[in-house]
Amino acid sequence: MEVWEAIFKRRSIRSFRDEPVDNNLLIKLVEAAIWAPSGSNIQPWHFIAVSCEEQKAKIKPFAPGLTGMPPALLVICTDLALCERKGGRLGRDVLSLMDAAFAAQNINLMACELGLGTCVIRSFNQGAIQEILRLPPQLVPQLIVSVGYPERVPQAPKRRSVQEVMSWERYG
Repeated sequence: MEVWEAIFKRRSIRSFRDEPVDNNLLIKLVEAAIWAPSGSNIQPWHFIAVSCEEQKAKIKPFAPGLTGMPPALLVICTDLALCERKGGRLGRDVLSLMDAAFAAQNINLMACELGLGTCVIRSFNQGAIQEILRLPPQLVPQLIVSVGYPERVPQAPKRRSVQEVMSWERYG
């Protein structure tokens, strides 16, 4: 699949078939994620793969953005101490979030190529997820990506045209 095709084909999937995602596919998604851009090449990521029903059931009450029960979750965490040590306040407060988002986008595009669906979730209680996953204090969950085989793929939402969102040399 060409990147262009994956960009147009990718959708946020919120309903999944009751079919497990092989661990090797989750590893492939994380391999794609670690090739995402990273501010100052800090690469502050740590990924927690969650496919155990019991562990997902613990996370669910603290993640209102998580609809249904996907076969797997990838929790994208960033090491804020590392970010601050290497990038100062900017690294900790801004680049860590951007790095997590870039990693999530690579996961989304690779999942699309593999026939998997994903949905990126930020609506969750970070402290609770940090506790459930037994993360050290400096490792903070930034995003949760639900992963599975789509039950259905929604229609593409309308997008604004390039002419509406792009200017040359200055605004307007």
